[in-house]
Amino acid sequence: MYLKSLELQGFKSFPDKIELKFNKGITAVVGPNGSGKSNIGDAMRWVMGEQSSKALRGEKMAGVIFHGTQTRPKAPFAQVTITIDNEDGALEYDSDTVSVSRKLYRNGDSFYMINGKEVNLKDIVELFMDTGLGRDGYSIIGQGRIADIVNGKSNDRREIFEEAAGISKFRSKKKEAEKKLAAAEDNLSRINDIMGEIEGRIGPLKAQAEKAEKFRVLDEEKRKLEVSVWVHKLNEYMSQIAGYEEKLSAVKKEYEVITQELESIEDDINDSFAKSAEKSELADSYKNQIHQVELENSQALSKIAVYENDISHLEDNILKLKEQISESNSSKYYLEAELKTRRQKLEELDEKKAKQQEAVDCKEKELSELIDKTALSDKSVSEAGSFINELYMKKSEVSFRLENAKNNLSDIDEQIENSLERKKQLEEHSKLSSKELKELRESKGKADENKQELTNRMSGLAKLLETRNTKLSECRKNLTDTEIQLRDVENRIKTIADLENSMEGFQFSVKHIMKASQQGRISGICGTVSQLISVETKYSVAIETALGGALQNIVVNNEDSAKRGIRLLKENRAGRATFLPVTSVRGNRLNMPQLENEDGFVALGCELVKYDSQFEGVINSLLGRICIAEDIDSATLIAKKYGYKFRIVTLDGQVINAGGSFTGGSVSKQTGLLTRKNEAEALAKKKTALENSFTELKQQVEKLNQEVSKYTADTEGLREKLSQVNSDILRFEMEIKRVSEYYSDYENKLDEIETFIETLKNKYKIVSGDIDKAQTELSEIEAEISDNEAKLADSQNEQAELKNKREQLSEELSQMKIMAAELSKDLDACKLSISQLEETIGDSDTDSGKLNDNISECEKKIAEKKELIFQTKQELSGADEKIAAAQKMAEQAQREHIELDNAANKLRTKQKHKMDEKETLSGQITRAEEQKKSVTAGFDKLVAQLWDDYELTRSDAAEIAEDIVDITVANRRLNELRGKIRNLGSVNLGAIEEYAEVSQRHEFLTGQLNDVNTSKTELEKLIEDLTENMKNMFTDSFERINANFKKIFTELFGGGQCELILTDPNNVLECGIEINVQPPGKVITNLMSLSGGEQALVAIAIYFAILKISPSPFCLLDEIEAALDDVNVSKYAQYLHHLTDKTQFITITHRRGTMEEADVLYGVTMQEKGVSKLLKMDVSETRQMKLE
Repeated sequence: MYLKSLELQGFKSFPDKIELKFNKGITAVVGPNGSGKSNIGDAMRWVMGEQSSKALRGEKMAGVIFHGTQTRPKAPFAQVTITIDNEDGALEYDSDTVSVSRKLYRNGDSFYMINGKEVNLKDIVELFMDTGLGRDGYSIIGQGRIADIVNGKSNDRREIFEEAAGISKFRSKKKEAEKKLAAAEDNLSRINDIMGEIEGRIGPLKAQAEKAEKFRVLDEEKRKLEVSVWVHKLNEYMSQIAGYEEKLSAVKKEYEVITQELESIEDDINDSFAKSAEKSELADSYKNQIHQVELENSQALSKIAVYENDISHLEDNILKLKEQISESNSSKYYLEAELKTRRQKLEELDEKKAKQQEAVDCKEKELSELIDKTALSDKSVSEAGSFINELYMKKSEVSFRLENAKNNLSDIDEQIENSLERKKQLEEHSKLSSKELKELRESKGKADENKQELTNRMSGLAKLLETRNTKLSECRKNLTDTEIQLRDVENRIKTIADLENSMEGFQFSVKHIMKASQQGRISGICGTVSQLISVETKYSVAIETALGGALQNIVVNNEDSAKRGIRLLKENRAGRATFLPVTSVRGNRLNMPQLENEDGFVALGCELVKYDSQFEGVINSLLGRICIAEDIDSATLIAKKYGYKFRIVTLDGQVINAGGSFTGGSVSKQTGLLTRKNEAEALAKKKTALENSFTELKQQVEKLNQEVSKYTADTEGLREKLSQVNSDILRFEMEIKRVSEYYSDYENKLDEIETFIETLKNKYKIVSGDIDKAQTELSEIEAEISDNEAKLADSQNEQAELKNKREQLSEELSQMKIMAAELSKDLDACKLSISQLEETIGDSDTDSGKLNDNISECEKKIAEKKELIFQTKQELSGADEKIAAAQKMAEQAQREHIELDNAANKLRTKQKHKMDEKETLSGQITRAEEQKKSVTAGFDKLVAQLWDDYELTRSDAAEIAEDIVDITVANRRLNELRGKIRNLGSVNLGAIEEYAEVSQRHEFLTGQLNDVNTSKTELEKLIEDLTENMKNMFTDSFERINANFKKIFTELFGGGQCELILTDPNNVLECGIEINVQPPGKVITNLMSLSGGEQALVAIAIYFAILKISPSPFCLLDEIEAALDDVNVSKYAQYLHHLTDKTQFITITHRRGTMEEADVLYGVTMQEKGVSKLLKMDVSETRQMKLE
C-alpha cells in the first residue's frame, strides 16, 4: 500500500484545484516561509479525520476554506482527496484503489466519502485504525509532535507506541465494552430499586386480592338473589298495570260514545249556521243589484254630458280649420316672387364660375413651363456636385496616408524614448544588485545570532509546561470522579421519576382516577393527599405513619366531583377509593395549648406539613388531631397524662391510638410515598451541588488547558521562529545566487537595447520622406476642388431664382382655385334655396286640401256623438222596474236567515249538557292513568336500577332470575349478604388485576435482572480477554522497538547508550514510558539537558525504531529535522532511504541535505499574494541524466 496522489481545492491557500502525485521513495516539498507548504500537511491530517481546528493551526474549522484575496473571491468550500494503492489489501476495503475525500461548506455542512460513497467519520477512523495512518496515527509527524516524544510526560508518550503495537482497535473495543458495562450496572441498579419497591407491595396486594375475591363471591350471590327479588316485584307491577288498563278501556269506550254524539250535534249546528250564512249572502246580493242599477244610471248621465262636450269641441275645430285655409291662400303670392329672384342670382353665379376656371387653366400652363426649365438646371448642378465628391474622396485617401505616416513617426519617437529609459533602468538595477549582495551577507550573520537566543528560551518554557501538565492531570481526575457521582445521582432520580410516573405504590382505583383526570375524562380532581403535601425528611416517617392509607385519598373540588369519581370507578369496576371534597371536609385542630409544654412533644401533624391554603380543611381533618412526639417514651407519658384521648405518632413511626392501643415495629425507609418524594427533592439538591462542582472543576481544567495551550503555543512559536531563522539563512544563500544571475541578465539586455535603438533611427528617415510626398499631392487636390466649387455656386444661384418664381406661381394658382371652389359652394347653395321654395309652394296647395278633409271629418264625428246620446237615453227608461223587483227578493232572504239562527241556538244548549257528561268521564280516565303511571314508574325505576347496578335488561334479568317461593325469606337472606359485604370494609377490586400486573412485572424484572447479570459477566470476561491480549501485544512490540531504538541511536549518534523503560512493568497498559540516553562522551540525567538538536535526533531515532517494527505505508514529515545541524540532517536523510522499501515518505523541509536525498521535489510558491502554486521536479531523473 502507498499514497498515489493528494488533491486539494479551496483548502487554505490553494483556491484552485491542484494534484500532487507521489511515487515510492522520498518526495520533498520545499518553498519559502509563508508560501503554504505546511498547508499540504494540514490537508493530509484534515482528510483523515482531524476534528481539532487548533491542530490545523486555526481557530474554527471554517478557517480551512480559502478566505479570498484582494483579487480573488472566497471559495465556497474546501475539499481534499487522497488516493491510496490498496493492491496488497492492507486496508479492509474491497478495492485495489481507495479514494478518501472530505468536503466542508461555509454553512457548516460537511461529509466524508470513500470511493465516491458518502460515509461517517467513524468509518474513516476504523478504516485507518492500526495501520499507523489516521488522525491519531504516526503517519503525519510535525515539529511539535516529534518534540513531544522527548519533552512530553512519560504517560503522554504511550499513544504512538500503542498505535505501533496495533492495540488501538482493541483499546477502542475495550472502551466500548466498558461503556456497555457501566450502562449494564446502571440498569442493574435501577432494576434493583424497582424490584425493592415492587417486593414491598406484593404482600399487601395479595391480601387485598384475596379479600376482593371473597367480596366477589358474596357479591355474585347477592346479585343473583337481588335480581330474582326485583324480577318478582316486576311481575307484581305488571299485574297491577294490567288491571288499570282494563278499567281504562271501559271508561274510554263510554267516553268515545259521548264524543261521537257531540260531533253529530256540532255538525248540525255548523249546517244551520251555513244555511243561515247563505240566506244572509243572498239578501246582500239583491241589495248589491239595486246599488248596481243606480250606479249604471249615474254613469249613463255622465256619458251624455261627455258626448255633448265633444260635440262643442268639434264645432270649434271646424271654425279654426276654415281660418287656416284663408291664411294659406294669402302667403302663396309672396313665395313665388322670392323664387324668381333666386333664379336670376343663379345665372350670375354660373357666369362668374366659367371666367374663374379660364384664369386657372392659364396659370397652370405657365407653371408647367417653369417646372421644365427648373429640371434642366437641377441636372447641371447634380453633375458638378458628383465630380466635387470624387475629388473629396481622393483628398480623404491622401490625408489618411499622411496621418498614418505621422503616427508611425510618433511611435518611432516614443519607442526610441522608451528604449533609452529602459537602458537607464538596467544600468540602475546593475548598481543595486551589488548593494543587495552586501546587505544579504550582513543579514545572514544576524540570523545566526538569533538562532542561539531562541534555543535558550525554549529550554525555560519546557519546565513551566511540565508543572502545568501535572496540575491539569489532578483536576481531570477530580472532574471524572465528580462526573461519576453526578451520573449515579441522575440514575437514581430517573428511577424515582419512573416510579412516580407509573404511580408505583398507589391502589389501582387511585391510579385509574388520576389517569382519567390527566386524559380529561373527569374534572375537579386536585390530586392525592401525598401529592398535595410536602414535609421535611425528618418528619416524613411520622406523617406517613399518621396518614397511613389516607395518603392515597383523592382530594376533589366539591361533592359533584366526588360523585363523578365514584361513578367512574363503579362503571369501570376499578375498585373503591376515598374522595375528600374541599367544600365538605372541614376538620378541626386539637385545641390543647398545654401540649407545647410537654417533654418530647414536637407538634400537631397538620403543623409539620406544607400545603396550599385551600386544602386546610382537608389537612386538619386528617392530621389536626394527631400529636407528633419524639419517641415512644415521650408519647406514652403524654398519652397517659391526657387519658388516651387522641392519637400520638412518634418520629420513628410508632403509634399510640386513642383508647390506649399501641401499634409499632420496624419501618422501611424506602417504600413510603412521602419518603420517596423527599428523596427526590434531596437528590435534586445534591445534583445541583454536583453540577456546580463539576462546572467549577471544568472551568479549572479549561483554565489549565488554556495555560498549557499558551505555553505550548509559545513553545511552538519559538520553534516556528527558529525554523524561520533557519529558513532565512537558506533564503539568504539562495538570494545571493539569484542576484548574481540578475546582474548577468541586465548586461545582456543592455547590448540588445542599443542595437534596437539604431534600427529605429533608420526607420525614422524613411517615414519622413513619405510624409513630404503626401503633403504635395494633397495641395494639388485642394486647388482643383476650389475651382469646381466656384462654378457650382453660379449654377446654384440661377437654380434658386427659378425656384422662387415657381413658388410664387404656385401660390397664385392656389388662391385662384380657392376662389373657384367658393363660387361652386355659392352656386350649390342658390340651387338648394330654389328647390326648397318650389317644394314649399307645392306643400301649400296640399295643406289646403287636407284642411278641407279635416272639416268633413269633424262634421261626421258630431253626427256620431248625437246618435250615442240618443241610445243612452233609451237605456235609462227601464231602470226603476229593476230596482223594485230586487228590493222584494232581498226582504224574503232576510226572513229565512233569522229562522235558521234560532234553530242553531237550540242545538247549542243540547251540546252543553253532553259536554258536562264528557268532563266527568275524562276525570275518571285521568285518575286511572295516574294510578297506572305510578305503578309504571316503579316498574321503570326497578328496570333502570337493574341496568345501573348490573347492566341487565328486564329480559336478561328474567333469564337468570330464580323463582321466589317466599319473598320474606328472600329479603332476609339479601340483608344478610349485604351485612357480610359491609363487614368486609373497604375492598379494592382493582387489587386482583393490580396483583396480577405487579406479579407479572416482578417476574419480568427478575428475568431482566438475570439477563443484565449475564450480560455484565460476558462484558467483564470480554474486557479481561481484551486486556490480556493488549498486554501481550504491547509488551512484545515494546521490546522490539526498544531493541531497534538502541541500534538506531548508536548509528545516528556514532555510539553511546540508550533504553526505553516502562515506569510500572506490572501495569503495561497504563504506565508511562521513560527514555534514558547517553550520547558518546556525555553523562545525561535529564533529557532537558540535551541540546535542541540532540533531543530532535533522539525523537527521530525512536520514530525510526517504531517504523522498523510497524512500518506505516506512507509518512508525512513536516520539518522534523529543522533543529538538526547539516551533518545530522544528512544522516537523517540517508537513513530515510533504509526505510523506503516499506514506507513512502513525503517531507516538508528547508534543509538542503533532505532535498538532495529526495527523489521528487515539489516547490510551493506564492507568486500571487495569498495564493499558493506548485512546481514539480523529478530529481531522480535529473540525477540519472547527470550520471549519463
